Amino acid sequence: MATNVKTAAVCIAESNAAPASRASWCGQLQIGDLRVPVKAYAAVATPPETPLRQLHAGCGKRIEYKKWCPKHGAISQDEIVKGYPYQPEQYVELSQSELDQLQPTDDKTIHLEHFLKPSFIDPVLFAGRSLYLLAANPAAGRPFVMVARALDRSGKWGLGRVILSNRWQIVIVRPTENALLMHTLHHPAQSRALPSLETTEANVTQTDLRPIVRTINGLNGDVNWEAYKDDAERRLIAVVECKVSATQGPRLSSIGRRRRAANGRSVSRSKSSGSNGRTKQRKRAA
Repeated sequence: MATNVKTAAVCIAESNAAPASRASWCGQLQIGDLRVPVKAYAAVATPPETPLRQLHAGCGKRIEYKKWCPKHGAISQDEIVKGYPYQPEQYVELSQSELDQLQPTDDKTIHLEHFLKPSFIDPVLFAGRSLYLLAANPAAGRPFVMVARALDRSGKWGLGRVILSNRWQIVIVRPTENALLMHTLHHPAQSRALPSLETTEANVTQTDLRPIVRTINGLNGDVNWEAYKDDAERRLIAVVECKVSATQGPRLSSIGRRRRAANGRSVSRSKSSGSNGRTKQRKRAA
């Protein structure tokens, strides 16, 4: 049976998610003495927060949370400081200036210091944040393409570090079509060892494996990614629309249609601007 599983690149190309409209980070990519100005764009759309709020049952008013000291009662925000617990219920107060002095100096640089085969990176270390890297300006286009092609030709990924959100982050930079992709990593010391399981050793024969292998080989066709979508929000909106329609009438119950229409307009505008940006990027790469 021929294998026709869509690659990740194909799935991304067919995605309806809008490309990032603006850079989330600007700086430079450093490899040895080469420094390339780059901009970073979110590679994965953050799913919107489900707009559920806590209400007073029967009353319908939103619950409020006030800053409260068990000794002095309600206090204002400017009376709040941070503290480090050194014993149970014992804290050392730290001022904002003291905390600011602990922040690392951000040189806005992605320092690539090692280059590894992809097989050396255990997927368990991926920390969940992915960013596209693009040349920051036309002058940076040529050195950027040089770096991307060198990585692609070597078959290696760059391992390094950069300051994101006021903390040093370990990152991997790998080549992709017309860009570079940067992924944050957990430190290997954070990975947990495999739990020891009490299992009974069993002799597994080829006959035992044959039906499992047959099932695996029979499920290697095109991937219908729509089947993997989380429809929790859709089902929630259906319930909300039903309740609103029962109390307010159908004209006020088209929540789902309004959200889909707004999202559609946003995706359409972003796709247009995004495709123009990618065209310009390809022209510079050429």
